[in-house]
Amino acid sequence: MSDLYLDAASGVLRNLLRITDADELDVAEAELSRASMMIMHEQSFCDFSTKGIQFIHKSLFGDVYDWAGEFRIINIQKREPILAGISVWYSNSEDIERDLVTAWQSINSIDWSKLSKYEFVKQLVKQFATLWKIHPFREGNTRTLVMMLTFFVEHHGYYLDQELLAESAGYVRNAFVMASMGDYAEPEHLERILMDSVSTEPIEYADAVDGATLVDDGIRSEYRTSEYKPVPHEYRED
Repeated sequence: MSDLYLDAASGVLRNLLRITDADELDVAEAELSRASMMIMHEQSFCDFSTKGIQFIHKSLFGDVYDWAGEFRIINIQKREPILAGISVWYSNSEDIERDLVTAWQSINSIDWSKLSKYEFVKQLVKQFATLWKIHPFREGNTRTLVMMLTFFVEHHGYYLDQELLAESAGYVRNAFVMASMGDYAEPEHLERILMDSVSTEPIEYADAVDGATLVDDGIRSEYRTSEYKPVPHEYRED
């Protein structure tokens, strides 16, 4: 089997926009998914399940890919710079649905209402790192999971600094990677940014000339890395 998701001529992901340049597709995908995120934020959502994950992915990427919302049918890998080019071992395609069921059973076994904020974030990291490691879609997994995480946090009565996570995309990606390394996991990186992002009070924003930005509290700069450019997933032969 080869990578069925790639255009044979250009080597770029097949897409509804008929774009054959990888950089151009990255820009279009980012802009369309960002617009879809804004629409979703204005709507209520509480379907924390496998179908819910599929719905979010379909909502974010349905204008770009005809397979949006569908689980991948190939195995994938991604060269992670923070791991010196090594990939996290994602779920095999045939195990995706089973692994998602197991992950949701673990999430639903927790009485989230009885947790302090500290305990809530600790469990949030543990459970969502497990979900992230499954990587059920060919592309767009981290954005889908962060969207699900946002709704989950708000559903349980907290507020989430979405701007901080968006501006710290490189840090967030690396933090999920490090939290997903099994016996060698370092969840403290993801715990740190979520501890700063999850709040019991509404997030205050200040209007700026170029749009709405979060009031600078001295924390934001700690998570800024050099300009983040996503590395594409690749087909993994077994």
